[in-house]
Parts: sequence; structure tokens; C-alpha cells
Amino acid sequence: MDAAEFLTELALALREYRYLDIRDLTDRIDPSGFTLSQIKKTLALMRRKRRFADMERVASIFIASGHSHPVIRRQWAQALLDQNRITQALRALEDLSAKHGNDPVEGPEIRGLIGRAYKQQYINQHHPEDLRSAISAYSLDWQNRTGDYRWQGINIAALAARAQRDNIQLAYDLDPAKIAGEIFADIDDQGVGGIWDYATAMEACVARGNKDAALVCISKYLHHPDADAFELGSTLRQLKEVWQLEKTPLGQVLLPPLEFAALQKEGATVEQPLQPKGELKTEGFEAVWGDENIVYLQWLDSLYERCNAIARISNGTTGRPEGTGFLVAGGLLNPVWAGRIVLLTNSHVISQDPADRAPLRPQQAVAEFTRLPGRPKIKLGELLFSSPRFALDVSILAIDMPGTCYTLAPCADLPKIDPAKVAEQRIYVIGHPGGQELAVSLYDNSLAEYEKHYIRYRSPTIGGNSGSPVFTRQLDSIALHHRAIEEKKLNEGIVLNEIRIAILSQPVSAV
Repeated sequence: MDAAEFLTELALALREYRYLDIRDLTDRIDPSGFTLSQIKKTLALMRRKRRFADMERVASIFIASGHSHPVIRRQWAQALLDQNRITQALRALEDLSAKHGNDPVEGPEIRGLIGRAYKQQYINQHHPEDLRSAISAYSLDWQNRTGDYRWQGINIAALAARAQRDNIQLAYDLDPAKIAGEIFADIDDQGVGGIWDYATAMEACVARGNKDAALVCISKYLHHPDADAFELGSTLRQLKEVWQLEKTPLGQVLLPPLEFAALQKEGATVEQPLQPKGELKTEGFEAVWGDENIVYLQWLDSLYERCNAIARISNGTTGRPEGTGFLVAGGLLNPVWAGRIVLLTNSHVISQDPADRAPLRPQQAVAEFTRLPGRPKIKLGELLFSSPRFALDVSILAIDMPGTCYTLAPCADLPKIDPAKVAEQRIYVIGHPGGQELAVSLYDNSLAEYEKHYIRYRSPTIGGNSGSPVFTRQLDSIALHHRAIEEKKLNEGIVLNEIRIAILSQPVSAV
């Protein structure tokens, strides 16, 4: 396969979420036939869709074939960094800096990634020296105004502010508000260079505590045609992890509309969605969307509410996470269970039947509600109903929850597949991917087909999402996510109404 054909096929596979096809495509190329421009486009396409393992692999293929340009090695190191392999990435970046630090294009890019690596290492481990090293890496290009220096400067401001909050002594005084003022002056003088300048300007407003100016910047940022899932997700992490805005008055205004916007973008995933105390602030929504803000605000508030019903399922003894589960009022599934709250998950997560090959028996499992105060871990009760993994793949268990807790209501109305109404067919999956913190994922135009009691959709869910609820654009809970179908490149959920019908059609007993 030549380079031009490969790039066309790669773009199509990424657009259709056929991520399993990427390895096959890269196995069919002759890397020596690629130009540097084609290599950069390959890596950029993968990065845009956050396919970092694939990006690492194909960069390695190009390097092994004799391509030696530092941009390829830098992108390879960035793929490592985005997989949280920080130590390995830093070694590679430091080596690149020693060899190419004086390059006017690559030098600033390499130092920026070194700064980002130390920044993430500080977020993860809280070692003061990592924060100092991050500031040091960003400083040269900010001071010399080389490379993407506005991005370097705002990271210095963010880290200096974080040092103040964490009582970390720096080698010299840094004033975040002063740096922010210099960034604003530079933008006024030189103009906006691209989408990231709007995000940088918004962060500069945060540094100066200027809410009104921040709202102007966030509106321009969110309405920019290049504002996609990758950009918005990166900004969300910066505001949450470095600026720590989640529980601040400014964060209550800025973060909800940013999170809402991210969740409207194709391929978006928002990790650890906000946990607002009290009603959501309308100010940010009004600034960005005007008269439509109330509808958007109510939608996001409803999503946050639904997150409270979702739990991480793990082994109560070892703590090992095995999947996701969610709460339903028992009477909505079976009149016999009226007044009880039940938990749904897959039978390949919890089962008493050895044929299901489940890692947990009911007596071993605990449900951790990461969105509730204190993150309670609650042991599961008796197994009320179970269907084998190759049938409905569901286990329904009793759980002792307060009657006031939030539960999901299964919806029997399924969205119709209509190519003319893409927005109405959006599918959201909310769960604990890989056993990590709660994440909300949207896969646009992804509803693919129905067959018997199955709903199928294009969504790159990973292990740990087993047992997650599947929602429509209107946030109706319609299915229980359970598996990937590799031959179809689709994921599959069990329609909740079909589970209800199966329960009512046979005697209910502990299996």
C-alpha cells in the first residue's frame, strides 16, 4: 500500500472508529516510501483521535526504516507521554534536546514537551522538584519568545500559581498575573495565531481572576471551528489538574460549559465529570450560548445526576476493579422487587455459573459509588436474576442503598436509525474504563444497528466498561453495554427493555 492510499484508509478508519484496523493498515505499508510530510500527517491523524499506542508503534516503524528527522522521534516521545509513560518519555526528550535543542523549530517543541512531562509528573507524585523542573523547561522559550512561547508562558503562570497554593519555594519570584498581562499584550500586538491562543487567553484571565474577560475568551474558544474533542479535553485537564478550579467560584462558571461543549464533540471522553454542589451556575452558559443556555444547562445537570447511580465493581478483598454497574428501582424491572433497589451488571463480571467465566461471585463483589460523598463501597446482596454471558449477559443483584439515592429508569423507546438525523442518534456510555475513575464518552453518528435484543454502536470502549449504562442523546438509559464484536468493528449492548421482558417471562430466583 502506498502512502497516499494508506493516509486515505487511515483517515476513514479513524473517522469510523475502526481502530482495530489501524494495525493491519500499518503492517501493509512500505515506510521507506513516505515523505516527511506524509509521516507528519500520519502521526497527526492518530494523535487527533488519541490513538497513542498506534502512534508510538508507527513512529517506531518509520524510525526503524531509516527516517531520522527529530520531529518523528519527538512525536514518538509524545505518544509515550500521552500513555503516562513519563520516565521513558523524559529520557527520550532529554536525549533529543541534547542533540537538537538549538534547532529553531524542534528545540522549543522538545522543551515544551519536557515541561509537560515534569508538569504531569508533579500532578501524579507531588514532588516539588518536578514542578521546578517544569518551569525551567518552559522558561527559555518564553523569555526568548521562540516557538509557541505563549503556551510556554501560560504554563509558567499556571505552575507558579500552583507553587503558591502548594507552598513550594521557587528559585526566583514569578508573578502569574504579570505573566498573564504580558501574554495579553502580546496577543494585542501580534494578533491571534490559532485556536490555542483563545485557550491561552482564557487561562490568562484565570491567572488574573478576571471572570468577565474569561467568559468572553471561553465563548470565542468554544465557537472556534477547530475546537474539537482533543483541544477541549486538554483544556479541561489543565483547568482541573493544574489550576484546580473545580471547587472555586470561577471554576463553577467556566468548567460546566467547557465540559458540556466537550461532550458534544465526536469521539469525546470526559474523565471525572464535575460534581457541582447545589445548582449549576448559569453565567457561563449564558455567555457562550445566550438564549439556548437553559436547555444546555438542564442537559448537563441531568447527566451529572445520572452519574450518581453508576458504580465501579471490584473485588472486596483485593480491591481489583472488574467492571461497572448501575442502580435501578427494582419495581421497574419486576413488580416483585417493588420497594427495592437493584444493581445491574454483566454476568461475565459477576456470576455463580462457572460457564460465565466471571471474575467475581456475588459474595466477593463490592460497588464503589465514586460520585457520592465519601465514595461508599457497598457489598452486594443476593443474585436475583442472571442470564448467561452468551444470552443476555446480565446479573441483577440486591443492594442496600438509601431510598433517596438516584436510580436509572430503563426506557423502552429506542432511537431510530436515520442518516438524516445524526444528532438524535448520539450514544453516550458512562462507566469506569479500565477500572479508572468515572468517564463519559460520546460517539457521534455511532448508532449502527439493532438485532433481536441487541443494540450496536461504534464506540471504542475498553475493558472495565462492561456493565456500563448506555444512554441516548436525551439521556434515556436504553441498554447495558457488554462486549465488542471485532468482526463487525462494533460494540454491543443489551436492550434494557428486553431484559425486563426476560425477567417477567420466567420465574425469578437466585441462580
